[in-house]
Amino acid sequence: MDGLTQRLGAFVSGLEFGALPGAAVETVKRGAIDCLAALFAGRDEPLIATLRAASCPGAAHEAQLLFDRGRAAAPDAALVNAAAAHALDYDDTALDGHPSVVLVPVVLAEGERAGAGGARMIAAYVAGYETWAELVGRDADKHHGKGWHPTAVFGTLAAAAAGANLRRLDAGRTAAALGIAASMAGGLVANFGSMTKPFQVGRAAQNGLLAARLAEAGMSASPDALEHSGGLLQALSPRGRVRIDGALSAGRDWHILRHGLNVKRYPVCYALHRSIDALLGLAAEQRLAPGEVQEIEVRIGRLQAGMLRHSRPQTALDAKFSAQFAMACALVAGRVGLEELDDAFVRSTAIQSLLPKVRVAVVEGADPDEPLFAPQDSVAVKLADGAVLESEPVRHARGHARNPIGLDELRAKFETCVGGALAPARRERLFEALLRLEALPAAAELYRP
Repeated sequence: MDGLTQRLGAFVSGLEFGALPGAAVETVKRGAIDCLAALFAGRDEPLIATLRAASCPGAAHEAQLLFDRGRAAAPDAALVNAAAAHALDYDDTALDGHPSVVLVPVVLAEGERAGAGGARMIAAYVAGYETWAELVGRDADKHHGKGWHPTAVFGTLAAAAAGANLRRLDAGRTAAALGIAASMAGGLVANFGSMTKPFQVGRAAQNGLLAARLAEAGMSASPDALEHSGGLLQALSPRGRVRIDGALSAGRDWHILRHGLNVKRYPVCYALHRSIDALLGLAAEQRLAPGEVQEIEVRIGRLQAGMLRHSRPQTALDAKFSAQFAMACALVAGRVGLEELDDAFVRSTAIQSLLPKVRVAVVEGADPDEPLFAPQDSVAVKLADGAVLESEPVRHARGHARNPIGLDELRAKFETCVGGALAPARRERLFEALLRLEALPAAAELYRP
């Protein structure tokens, strides 16, 4: 009987748009809108100029780069576009990582090269999402705890699946693409809060497309590269508690329906979103002023806390992975937005004076649906007069798939991120085209003025 690698190859190669549930299609379209918004917001970050100079000199003209800033070979476009969309950590989350920031750049770049329409790109996205979910869900333990960055690791396999689907590879070559990608996957939690975090996400997109191209050209890989005792899942596993056998859930129970996508309302690590919601709610209810606060206790899970490396951030990059900054920012500014993720604001006296007052308290246990998180997050604020104010517990941050934002709020995020990069009428046409992505005749239509 064929093993996991071969079964996934057969699933990915056979997936067509007509097989997708309607709710899955809607999820993909929201992910595309959110990812392109984040791309516009992040495309002027210093990392992006570095990547363009290093990766795209004299490149082939297969796909659009940064929406309207030249063209590049599809894998290189996927690298730069994914890195830009992740540069501000404002893209959506699920599956212990960031699915759309890998998959949307992949399907847009490879879709443009292939002349694919929206329906075909949506099917490729779902093929990638289901592959990622199938693999990450087979380990009883969380890869962040071992130091692996799941977006960079499993995103590489997802990108290979999406690329193979778009290139219409047969089951055998699709399985080979997954096997090749398994040897290209990697990324470290240690690099969170640096330019390398979005770079390793971009590399997942680039490597996945390269793996699909190599498989199409005839490159072989072990037929059991995923499930072998020396294969990807066992090699990555924190404790070796991996489920190798058993039928695929991909395409049957539909991971994308069960997990969906969580749209981020704050451009910081998602491990902080529930506690930001908690503090903003408490501050509004109690009309808290920074001068009244003696201490803020942030109650989050152990794995969440492990991602938050910076207790005394001095830059916006550091601040994205700082519980201390998130709480100080929420209290001082009354929000946590793109304008606050600024080096000068991070170093301001108002913020720096609050950082020592924020303490992280680890909560044991795990959310049964999302074991990377505590069962719930909360904050407690001790005032100068000794009074202690407790927030309401938060299990699902606003924007989570189970606590979603509406279309109006998604549109507002899109408009804020795109800003003046596109004229208002052009920005509206792009938003509407993404809302009707399944009807788009060709990927290139998205870029027409």
